[in-house]
Amino acid sequence: MKQLSLLITLLCFYIASNAQNFPGYRSGNYTGVNGVFFNPANIADSRYRWDFNLISFNATVGNDKGEFKLKDITSNKTNNFRDRFLGGSGNTNAAVNVEVFGPSAMFNLNKSSAMAITTRARVIGNIRDIDGNLVQSVINSTANSYPYSFSSNANSTITTNGWSEIGLSYAREIAHNGPNYFKAGLTVKYLSGVGNNYVQLGSLTTTIDQDALSQAYLRNTSGTIRVGNAGAVLDRFSFNDLFTKGQNGIGGDIGLVYEFRPSYSVTALDEYQQELNKYKVKVSISLLDLGRIRYATNPTTSGGYRVNIEGNTMADRFYLNQLQGKNTEEFKAVLDRNPQFFTRIDVDNNTGYKANLPTVLQAAFDYHLHRGFFINLGGQLDMNKAGNLYNAYQYNSVTLTPRYEGKIFGVYFPINYNDLTHFNAGISLRAGPLFIGSGSIITAISKSKQADVHAGLRFGILKKNKKDAAAVNIEPTVIRLDRDGDGVLDADDKCPDTPGLAALQGCPDRDGDGIADGDDSCPDVAGTAKYKGCPIPDTDGDGVNDEEDKCITVKGLPRYQGCPIPDTDGDGVNDEEDKCPTRPGTVANQGCPEIAKEVIEKINFAAKNVFFATGSYKLLAKSNKSLNAVVDLMKKDSSLSLSIDGHTDAQGSDESNQVLSDNRAGAVKNYLIMKGVDASRLKSTGYGETKPVADNKTAAGRAKNRRTEMTVRNY
Repeated sequence: MKQLSLLITLLCFYIASNAQNFPGYRSGNYTGVNGVFFNPANIADSRYRWDFNLISFNATVGNDKGEFKLKDITSNKTNNFRDRFLGGSGNTNAAVNVEVFGPSAMFNLNKSSAMAITTRARVIGNIRDIDGNLVQSVINSTANSYPYSFSSNANSTITTNGWSEIGLSYAREIAHNGPNYFKAGLTVKYLSGVGNNYVQLGSLTTTIDQDALSQAYLRNTSGTIRVGNAGAVLDRFSFNDLFTKGQNGIGGDIGLVYEFRPSYSVTALDEYQQELNKYKVKVSISLLDLGRIRYATNPTTSGGYRVNIEGNTMADRFYLNQLQGKNTEEFKAVLDRNPQFFTRIDVDNNTGYKANLPTVLQAAFDYHLHRGFFINLGGQLDMNKAGNLYNAYQYNSVTLTPRYEGKIFGVYFPINYNDLTHFNAGISLRAGPLFIGSGSIITAISKSKQADVHAGLRFGILKKNKKDAAAVNIEPTVIRLDRDGDGVLDADDKCPDTPGLAALQGCPDRDGDGIADGDDSCPDVAGTAKYKGCPIPDTDGDGVNDEEDKCITVKGLPRYQGCPIPDTDGDGVNDEEDKCPTRPGTVANQGCPEIAKEVIEKINFAAKNVFFATGSYKLLAKSNKSLNAVVDLMKKDSSLSLSIDGHTDAQGSDESNQVLSDNRAGAVKNYLIMKGVDASRLKSTGYGETKPVADNKTAAGRAKNRRTEMTVRNY
């Protein structure tokens, strides 16, 4: 770094960018592997089978003060260009961007995906709010128009970043629906930091004057200066510096591309004419230069100083020629040799720091006018904080590029406006493997704040037709339209203005029943062709359609095929609720016939005349007459059933009473069975002392509780 830093050397003696790099050329479809640097998705479905970049470079220098003409740059008067660029009073902002693309290659993995391996070296310098006359005084050490006084703000800085990159990119088609085509790409980069150099003037107030020999010096100067570098000093680094421990990082780019291809949506041209640009409109967006580089601080060459220079006598003057030809490392040594003027106040943190890459968000809209004529509108938005001392940054810009391009030849006319140099216009040319151009050469004929140039040499093999289109009866020049974008060409589409289904000749089917809405009497309810797209009817509204309903006009249930629950015996109680479904009965008796009153009375009488031996379940003979009467009733009516319940008083234990009641009820049941009554018609249950009908404290009550009950039923 010469003079205040290597940045000033670059600004004064080289052409170097503030707007988008490779203006004009970057907007084309035949950039090959270089397209990955503008948007990593570009290499998917590229026009090339493979492509190799031998060497390419882009260099731009720009500022917001000085204007110059093309003849100033091309003349032998280097100082003329330099003076116009940095001279003059007032704070100047400037930017330098030098990029060299080394050997890089792309190749297709398959029809829908591609990879690229890239190399690049970069130097980006930024000047923010630095007084131009101060810079000239340092460069020349002599000047005119003195004395000259100025004050810098707290953020007046000069920063230079240099690094190299090795990138691996992958891109692929992610969706292809009719005329809509999407692709995405990702680049991962290994970053090797070469160096980071900076100077910061902190609210510095000074007057530049000259002595009798026209030598410039400082007087009445106060404020702070911060200077430093990490990694290599950029004007004398070696190859080994690219891999120095502590100055590496990881970065990346992300990109998306959308293309609208109305003429190539579903035709065989997609397959056979792979060398063509098929889109009418292309929209791309990319986030570039994500990442950062970590630098190890060099405490011996970095630090801050408080400045105090009176300069009124020979002894207390600081002559600016002491800085002439010095890099940042040597610049600090000059300050240290003059402690009477520069008091050390701090050193950089020995743990190091991180310098962000110049992250930008870029977007472009490309329109295919006709044949090889296109127009591109692209923009760039700076995503970095310019206020960080170490970070590289770029400027917001917008570029309009009309162009003509073919497979071999292309001409591009970029018209750019950016935050730093404002309006620029240029031209870029591509012929076979060679491209060259400038984004400001046209405006520089008159006057410009920017000078830039790009050029490169790359080789690629374009894709070819897989087959002869004529052999398969395809006419490449015929445009086959699909207005509604449903994948069915208008010539075959019965509904060309409404997206539909191929199976229905391009017509829609909202309810998905396979019947086009135009032929569907119920387009929002799925139906059948037999009923013109409507569901099968249900006349009685019972949920069983008429084709399955055996009682179409009467509401029923699905389990009876749409008919009501049957009533087999016709007694008004349906079979599901009728305990006697084959015998007419009454609702009160759950569909069974009513039992004659005299039968119930005889059963009740018999139950009261059943006797057992004391404390036993042995039936006494005097019970036989009553039980025989029950047998006669049961035999006369085979539909009758009988429940026999045994009960005891509370004398004795609960357990013994329960057993006794069970046995007594069972004894009655066994007697009836012995007399010829079917056991299935009888049920006996013992309840012990649990269901008393009288007070167990009296003899009369206990006698009532010792009983046998019989209940006749016919279901």
